[in-house]
Amino acid sequence: MIRKIVSGGQTGADRAALDWAIAKDIPHGGWCPKGRLSESGIIPLRYQLSETPTTSYTTRTAWNVWDSDGTLIVTLNPSLTEGSLATQKFAENFGKPWLHIHENSPEKEIRVQEFLSSNTIEILNVAGSRESKEKGIYEFCYQLLEHSIKKEVLPESFFRAPDYGLALAFRQKNQQNQLTSLRDIIRLEDINVEAFIGVTEEERKKKQRIVISLDLYLALQVIHEARLTDNLSNTLDYAVIKQKVELIASSKPRNLIESLAEEIAEELLTNPLILGLKIKISKFPFPNVGRVTLIIERSKSGQ
Repeated sequence: MIRKIVSGGQTGADRAALDWAIAKDIPHGGWCPKGRLSESGIIPLRYQLSETPTTSYTTRTAWNVWDSDGTLIVTLNPSLTEGSLATQKFAENFGKPWLHIHENSPEKEIRVQEFLSSNTIEILNVAGSRESKEKGIYEFCYQLLEHSIKKEVLPESFFRAPDYGLALAFRQKNQQNQLTSLRDIIRLEDINVEAFIGVTEEERKKKQRIVISLDLYLALQVIHEARLTDNLSNTLDYAVIKQKVELIASSKPRNLIESLAEEIAEELLTNPLILGLKIKISKFPFPNVGRVTLIIERSKSGQ
């Protein structure tokens, strides 16, 4: 039931997965760092990858895990390190199924088949070691896919069937429940913005002060990577978030703070590092009321 292979395009396991997909005429894709960076230079254009906004390998890893139904991590050694370990942590924090297969894993092909079947995986992210780190990983990964996955062509009507839709919805809900229990929070409090907002004409005659506060839920691995590297590119840039919120709030007149809150949520949830958020917007429409406040909480799944 594999419909697409996703990979980051690095040498080794990533390239093996993409080459195998091309050879089997299975659609492929995935995210790679800005500039199509890899240890061997620019990733060839024959690989249909999209570039992330940054050169961070961590961002690419997170995006590929998030955009797939499950991740297969392939190494020669039994221990996960560096990028492969980060892949595992992102999968755990996002609530995504993952499987690690190494050179000495017993019943490799059967385990891969059971992993794909039990998790109903259609978009498979393949990650693992670089060729420079584990010489021979490309061939090992290619042969693993060759002997584990059989291409199945299913009618388009299958993916519209009621049972399929129910199963997919259940899986997404289960993943969301796991997301909410594993997260860190970046909080931006009391962003003051002047905006034209209000139901009555009187309210909209001049700009009003509104106050916006945000709780941004991040995967635990994001903060962990930031601590290890002490590099802004590996975490959420809250200065950029503040600018986006200010721009959205002042971009046009609105009747309701509900509309503004939903627009902010929709925009911020496009950031792959943000699993969910809570938005609090306060306005001051009455002289005898301190403030009127709306609070919404949203996640990637829209729940």
